[in-house]
Amino acid sequence: MKENLKRLFEYRELLFNLTRKEVKVKYKNSFLGFIWSLVTPLMMLVVFYVAFGVIFKLRAMDMKYYAFYLMAGILPWNFLSQTLTQGVASVVMNSDLVKKVYFPREVLPLSYLGSASFHFLLQEAMLIVFLLAFRVPLTPWIFMLPVLMLLEAVFIAGLTLLLSTLNVFFRDVQHFTEILLMAWFWMTPIVYPISQIRDNLPAWAAKLYMLNPMTHIVLMWQRITYNSPVNGPASYSMSPAGVIGTVACSLGLLIVGYVTFTRLEGRFAEFI
Repeated sequence: MKENLKRLFEYRELLFNLTRKEVKVKYKNSFLGFIWSLVTPLMMLVVFYVAFGVIFKLRAMDMKYYAFYLMAGILPWNFLSQTLTQGVASVVMNSDLVKKVYFPREVLPLSYLGSASFHFLLQEAMLIVFLLAFRVPLTPWIFMLPVLMLLEAVFIAGLTLLLSTLNVFFRDVQHFTEILLMAWFWMTPIVYPISQIRDNLPAWAAKLYMLNPMTHIVLMWQRITYNSPVNGPASYSMSPAGVIGTVACSLGLLIVGYVTFTRLEGRFAEFI
């Protein structure tokens, strides 16, 4: 593994160039350019706010802050979703490159992670601007945003490397990932508060629900992004056990994903 990491570091310029290419290609010949990276989460915000805040009248939280609650969860979710959607098929989509040129194959899925990270940073910056504009006080934890982004990036990287490897041998993985993301979204407290789970599910089901790593990641984003009544005692206390468990899960997944990818990449060319 040490040699593989050293090799990846030697090809860091290639990773940077591929990431830059993905950023540029996504909005090539687009009039609005990078503004489109903000349009998608804003449209999701409008849809969920109208559905749950207006039509279904979710009363579990102060509706004044519901829009910020939604954005605090939607943005990190899109970070995961966009990386997986593109990264899982990255090796297969670049089959000609894989067959003809030598380079660390892991730069392909990681380049999509880099591109998604760039857009995520833009979106988070805009969220903070909105919070300041609407005079929503920031939490003392706001300085931990880079650390939390790194934690989520580690989790996403491990999952993307693992699934992109499996997708080379079993193309159904790509289609399964799309279905998984739809179900996973609703099993994560993004449009509803975690208190709904604790109040309406049996204790054993609530514990099972909390095994979802993205639950803790999203809750941490919601907790440290802003300070509002939404983040009261009924929300999430950022318990040391939950944080440590999420860190351990993310690091473990990265190790498993990276080792699996590098051990099997030698067989990629014959299967694609």
